[in-house]
Amino acid sequence: MNYQIRRAIEKYIHANGRQETREIITLFAKRFNTTKQRISGNISCMKCCEQSINIIPNKPHSIMYL
Repeated sequence: MNYQIRRAIEKYIHANGRQETREIITLFAKRFNTTKQRISGNISCMKCCEQSINIIPNKPHSIMYL
């Protein structure tokens, strides 16, 4: 399921451009009926391990993009 979440996030950002991380976390937590912590962990994995996304740390609304 984590793999599906990560690919869905990539496709969403590719189609819609830069997005706020909080909005992505809320949207995909509802879409996959899972916790926000799980979505946040997947985003962290995408940034650190896969390096498939970039995040601009701008508190309180970080921006993520491909």
